[in-house]
Amino acid sequence: MKSKVLFTLMIVGIAFFVFVVAQLDQWDFHKRYHQHKEIDTNTITPIEFSNIKTHLPVIRIETKGQRIPGAPIMIDRNNYYYELSENGEAEIETTITLYEAHAEPIKFTGMIHYRGHSSRFFNKKSYDVAIVDQNKNKLDISLLGMEADNNWVLHGPYLDRSLIRNYVAMNLAGEMMPYAPDVRFVELFVDDRYEGLYVLMEKVSKGEGRVPIATPERNSHQTGYIVNVDRIKKMDVILNDFLMDTYKVYPSGVELIYPNEAQYSEARYQFVNQDFSYIAHCIYQIPFAHGEKEYRKLINVQAFYDYFIINELFRNVDAGLYSTYFYRELGGKLTPVVWDFNNALDNYQSIPFDETDFSLTHSMFYEQLLKDEDFVDGLIRRYRYLRQTTLSTERIHRYIDETVEFLGDAIERNNYRWSEMYDLNRYDRFNYLSPAERNVMSHSEAIEQMKDYIEERGEWLDENIEVLYQYSHPSRHGHESIK
Repeated sequence: MKSKVLFTLMIVGIAFFVFVVAQLDQWDFHKRYHQHKEIDTNTITPIEFSNIKTHLPVIRIETKGQRIPGAPIMIDRNNYYYELSENGEAEIETTITLYEAHAEPIKFTGMIHYRGHSSRFFNKKSYDVAIVDQNKNKLDISLLGMEADNNWVLHGPYLDRSLIRNYVAMNLAGEMMPYAPDVRFVELFVDDRYEGLYVLMEKVSKGEGRVPIATPERNSHQTGYIVNVDRIKKMDVILNDFLMDTYKVYPSGVELIYPNEAQYSEARYQFVNQDFSYIAHCIYQIPFAHGEKEYRKLINVQAFYDYFIINELFRNVDAGLYSTYFYRELGGKLTPVVWDFNNALDNYQSIPFDETDFSLTHSMFYEQLLKDEDFVDGLIRRYRYLRQTTLSTERIHRYIDETVEFLGDAIERNNYRWSEMYDLNRYDRFNYLSPAERNVMSHSEAIEQMKDYIEERGEWLDENIEVLYQYSHPSRHGHESIK
């Protein structure tokens, strides 16, 4: 009898242990819409102004002959300014029509300008689109099944000769992280001129289905917020926070993205400045201050794992320095958001990056988070799990192949429109990788380079991920002190 009881207790104990371990590593994936799996490639999008046949959605922008503002005008080799419209405005009003198979065309008014930093110099431009009503008030509209909003980006992949870096990376990140911008392929016409294959993207902005923060109470200075680390000269509202004061983000800065416009006040600015500074200060106290784990109550630790992993696997060297977004709901946890993989996978314009070494270990926040062995433990465990599941090399290769097959003839149309992409006789420092021999000569070569890099990068990380433990070893940082 006693032996049966002991056996039963042992079984219960083992079951409980397994349950606890499962709870510790319960890595759930988020539901994500993958356009290439949802659209029937045999359908035809009805458009009356062109003879092309495509299964992809089509966007038509009508400028009525206006100059689109935002193109860079060079003063000398290193200095430039952004061109305005003929009327001296930074954006112009246009009519935009969205065509989709089996649906009535949607027509709306969009205020547009060219966008980006280095991408503004590309022959193929990208666009910021703000949807407005007849009185130029912002108007939320759902596009291609994405959540209704008024802020959108038309990303024109150009330096990315594969055309798919942002689509693939954003969708993979969206399966892992609480929020990653939704994306859809479209083909674009501007004043009836075919402009090629584009990715319609959500902007990192507050809204239902986007960044989940509430509108602040009417008379309260307390608020959820979105901030962005990027080049200071691009910013409107710059925080004067701990990271800026200590040059932790230099040469970048921290910009307040939300609250903005009607929700902005000086009191709310000060609240965000103080709150974000407090979180940063807690992180930068690791591992010296009393209560060093305080940061874990303030940040979404798993989202920080995932941000590190997806950006390291894709070798997105801009992450943590430029286009680096964070949000925090009032009373919630600081959470990072991915953005812009155009330069990833050894596609950085001026410098090659091979498959070796880490990119984020010396970036803001991570340079301190990696000093906590518990953080490194969880990060490595999460990495190993993702590499066996959603981020396995086989799965990413398959995803790339499926996406290319889905795009079909749209790739040929795009490359015919932008045939100079593969003509090194037109080489310049703005539209090509440097040095010249890094540039691929065909789309198939671009896909092959992308897949090879993913494989080699994954192999290097698989073999070296535990090197991260050295960053948490006291011998590495024992000489440092808090000031």
